[in-house]
Amino acid sequence: MRETLSDHIMLSNIPYQDLTLGQTVSIERVVTQREIILFAETSGDLNPIHLDSEYAANTVFGQPIAHGMLCGAFISTAIAMHLPGQGSVYRSQSMKFTQPVFVNDRLTITLTVTEKKDKLKLVKLACSVSNQNQKVVAKGEASVIASEKTLMMAAAKLPEITIK
Repeated sequence: MRETLSDHIMLSNIPYQDLTLGQTVSIERVVTQREIILFAETSGDLNPIHLDSEYAANTVFGQPIAHGMLCGAFISTAIAMHLPGQGSVYRSQSMKFTQPVFVNDRLTITLTVTEKKDKLKLVKLACSVSNQNQKVVAKGEASVIASEKTLMMAAAKLPEITIK
């Protein structure tokens, strides 16, 4: 069996009581054609603007663009893996897409704690996704219920996925 990235990842979290207003985390992702294809398969969104180079060449973008919600998925990853991390429950997300995202764009996903509601252990996060040119491509706000406990566990092992 082939070794995967998830074989060596230990996951942790930041419990609610340790989160502070203004606390920020940023992660980077490079958008790949593979991710766009997998997202199309998973979501069922087969719009040719994402998958057909000839079609996309005749649009205002001149080339295929990533699905907007792929940025949403990257925000979800930042929440689940970093801030607040494991044990959190993603309650809501507002998002505005401001620029197209292309294959090989290097995205920086930034989350910032803007509000805490003690009764529900609810955290509001400002969410921003910027490309390698520091242009904001998506922005919004997420609401997350954070865990009250410190958690540490190994990442789930994913099966090998082949695209032909």
